[in-house]
Amino acid sequence: MIMPPSSTTSDHRGNRAGGRRPSSTAATIPTSLTRRCLQLHHPDQRYTKDAIELSSEFLRLLVIEARRRAAIEAECEAGAEVEDNDDRRRKKGVEIRADHIAKIAAELLLDLS
Repeated sequence: MIMPPSSTTSDHRGNRAGGRRPSSTAATIPTSLTRRCLQLHHPDQRYTKDAIELSSEFLRLLVIEARRRAAIEAECEAGAEVEDNDDRRRKKGVEIRADHIAKIAAELLLDLS
């Protein structure tokens, strides 16, 4: 759910996430899944709709960052060629495996703490 900038005002009623609105074309994590994940540790806790949506966005960003780091790990392991284009990397034929995720997991969690 990539959120393009909207107005520069900070109207708390119409704008979420600091004045940004979700794009309808980007992949999102369903709020029902987010709610179930949050309730695994605290089953009796109640969550507001905004808290669930914010948590879904956080999880989406976590997945994107984990995928990016794991792809870099896979590239290093495979010695894959990488093209730089406007500070974005394009992966060519790199497969991300569970062991790549395991290698970056600790660093990712430390960065988020």
